Amino acid sequence: MRSAAGRHKIFSTCGSHVTAVTVLIGTVFVMYAQPGAVASMEQGKVVSVFYTLVILMLNPLIYSLRNKDVKDALRRLGQRHTAT
Repeated sequence: MRSAAGRHKIFSTCGSHVTAVTVLIGTVFVMYAQPGAVASMEQGKVVSVFYTLVILMLNPLIYSLRNKDVKDALRRLGQRHTAT
């Protein structure tokens, strides 16, 4: 890519995909890689809920961060909280 705007767009798209895949694979790894003797029923429930609900709710948030309007709104919100 020759332009800075093109590079920014590529890294923005790639970053959101990598974040979504990392969250998904990290949860799957925790769920299936734990030894059977250490695994508790409560921990399994928490990981299952995280895997089924939280990841599904995070995907729209992660991909909406590519939107310029959303980024600007979050930036303004952060500036308002640091000013007070």
